[in-house]
Amino acid sequence: MTATGVDRFQALLSQRAAKGPRPPMGAGPHIRYRFGAGNPDPGSFPYAGLAQATADVMEMDGPDALSYGNVYGYQELREWVCHKHKVFENLDITPDNVLITNGSGDAIGLVIQTFVDEGDIVITEAPTFSATLQTLRRTGAVVYGVDVDDDGLSIDQLKARLESLAQDGKRCKMVYTIDNFQNPAGPTLSLSRRKELLALAKQYDFIVLEDDAYGELRFEGEQLPSLFALDDAGLVARTGTLSKILGAGTRVGWVIAQPSLVPYMSAFNFGGGVAPFMSRICHRYMGANLEPHVAELREIYKNKRDAMIETLEEGLVGTDASWFKPEGGFFLWVKLPTGTNQKKVWELANAAGVGYVPGSAFMPEGGGEEYIRLAYSLEALDEIREGPRLVCKAILESRE
Repeated sequence: MTATGVDRFQALLSQRAAKGPRPPMGAGPHIRYRFGAGNPDPGSFPYAGLAQATADVMEMDGPDALSYGNVYGYQELREWVCHKHKVFENLDITPDNVLITNGSGDAIGLVIQTFVDEGDIVITEAPTFSATLQTLRRTGAVVYGVDVDDDGLSIDQLKARLESLAQDGKRCKMVYTIDNFQNPAGPTLSLSRRKELLALAKQYDFIVLEDDAYGELRFEGEQLPSLFALDDAGLVARTGTLSKILGAGTRVGWVIAQPSLVPYMSAFNFGGGVAPFMSRICHRYMGANLEPHVAELREIYKNKRDAMIETLEEGLVGTDASWFKPEGGFFLWVKLPTGTNQKKVWELANAAGVGYVPGSAFMPEGGGEEYIRLAYSLEALDEIREGPRLVCKAILESRE
């Protein structure tokens, strides 16, 4: 295409598209130790089991497996989502509460599209999931951040922000929270704060978007009731996914919401349902293997978390570096020692073949330069020890 053609094409972009293209994803070819994205462990994938499940689906369902499906998703998978929540949380929901989506990213996007218009105010945790920030910004939302501490989202700060907005004649349309093993910071929202958040939602009349991509991967600590389970006003939409407990490539997730809301969210999808073939395969495998498979994953990721923390403790001894020890999930949120030049850390770590994500990527209103996020989910134990050792070396060499 000629330069003129490119210019003409760009001139036709919608306002949302003109906010900018998606940044390049994935680690460069020189990166050996991949601690950037929250990719699941390839060794945990049930290759043989999924191959057999695929064969079974083709044999038993035949043409139906390769045809269009229910607009709300494969019915038996919707029923399985209900079963999963009963097993792990003793939560009673029905398939009418469940919309199958193209992974949790699609689920989050559908909720945002359903509720957020250009100029609407959304409050998120600071830090928070960078991809959700991208979706909100492209939607045209005005995004404010509220700090996170060891008990999760700061309710005092949230309350102050809501009061300030109300005094200015403005309202918050949505609060987005990752309440279990918060990505990237790691804490779990306490039970008392969950109840306080829901009380504020009723008082100020906003939707709560509860992102629970990692909830099944609890290594220790107490299982807390979800915001959706505690909600008595119909103000919570909850998202989940098979990406972390089966395989990211399945691209199968869901929204759990009030039945009357499901058709509104589904209206943003084309007809024919989302991933009807893959949904059948996932249902076939997980329907028979849910609990033992998740138990195996918990052990795998707990060992990886512990190995990374041990390496950081050894490599940064004598400094004031700190991190939160999550009770589950995929990430460590590392506060760099005082006097560290993060740009230099990035350059030295990348030169050593180590990839991670700088803290600024997760901040809704700027900041975060004193943090980095390390994902322990993808690499094997040997790499989890060697890669962070190189990060520690880069940090120590970057102190001013």
